[in-house]
Amino acid sequence: MTRLGLRGIAFCMALAAGAAACSQGNGSGTSVLPANTQEAVANALYDGVAIDGIGKNRKLDRLVVAFMVANRVPNAQLAVSRAGKTILSHAYTLRTVAKSTTTRSTIIRLASLSKAWTSAALYNLLAAKKLEPQWKVFRYLGITKPLPLGAHVDRRVYDITIEDLIQHESGWDDQVSHWDPTFRMRQIALALGLKHPIDQTQEVRYQLHEPLQEKPGTTYAYCNFCYTVLGMIVAKASDMNYQSYLSTVLGPMLGVDNVLISPTLGARLPNEVAKYYNPYRGRSAFYITSTKRYPWPYSGDSMLDEIVAGAGGLATNADSMLALMNHYIIWGVGTPPPSGDQAMREGEMPGANTFAAQLSNGVNYAFLVNTNSYAYGSDPYAFTNLQNQIETALQGETGD
Repeated sequence: MTRLGLRGIAFCMALAAGAAACSQGNGSGTSVLPANTQEAVANALYDGVAIDGIGKNRKLDRLVVAFMVANRVPNAQLAVSRAGKTILSHAYTLRTVAKSTTTRSTIIRLASLSKAWTSAALYNLLAAKKLEPQWKVFRYLGITKPLPLGAHVDRRVYDITIEDLIQHESGWDDQVSHWDPTFRMRQIALALGLKHPIDQTQEVRYQLHEPLQEKPGTTYAYCNFCYTVLGMIVAKASDMNYQSYLSTVLGPMLGVDNVLISPTLGARLPNEVAKYYNPYRGRSAFYITSTKRYPWPYSGDSMLDEIVAGAGGLATNADSMLALMNHYIIWGVGTPPPSGDQAMREGEMPGANTFAAQLSNGVNYAFLVNTNSYAYGSDPYAFTNLQNQIETALQGETGD
């Protein structure tokens, strides 16, 4: 594994509070479904959920179908590779709920799995010496004047480096400040007296004056905004926009052509799932003068996918996530982890929940769904529990 001289990067994440990071499971590969659910799940495989794809693993299908039926998940994809070769790729449709049929080519919003594509792009640009980890971010971008004009800026903000952003060590900590501009775009527009949506530069200029909670480069604090900015850095360093870099450089390197920024509003992309499901509504980050409430997945959460592209605005399919993991680490900036190590990343946003893992036995997998409604229900850890179950099943696979 290559990291290009960056400070130590966390290669794995705990799947849930209290769960062990990089858990290797028991290696048994046995189903963890209670015995009394096996018959109902088997019936649901045929009667409620349509499955399309390649490879066969009834154990995994049962886990996914049980999760979908219990939580009314409309569309899902699961893809698994071993030693770089795809051994299973299934598309699931809960026919009583879904507005479209899932196929292997269906693309679904990635939420924070988008950060892995940004990280891969950064790896290429760092390796090509078009970027250096210690470059000061905002001076490199030429964005140094805050909004509102004249607002006070902590001078340490201008010391934040590319590496600080990669490492989630910007100095901004939304767990302390309770401020993440990613989900405050309407509020920013109103604060600036705008009647139209903000753009990326306006979001960055507004964030400049927000107080730091720590000295940059010293303390980990997960940061969506950091990867929005890193997406902008990819664009500047490559001399093309972020989408163009994915479509004309990174995608062709991996043999994929379906890594796209999902439009917040309007028609879905070709092959994109028809609908994203979430029970909540809010005032729009796009229609600034309107007081109408819009579904959270469609700007009602005060976020625009086009702005947060590098942090959470992309859509693709599970197969393309496998292609990415064959060449890059899923968490951090580097090539895949060495045998015996693991790397994992979860993404969640209104209307989507995603997970990708590079397991210690050489097995990789990606799982995508187009809802996160269960997160507000009686079983908020349903998605996390499923990932633990899938990992346990896959730890029985061999990387040989």
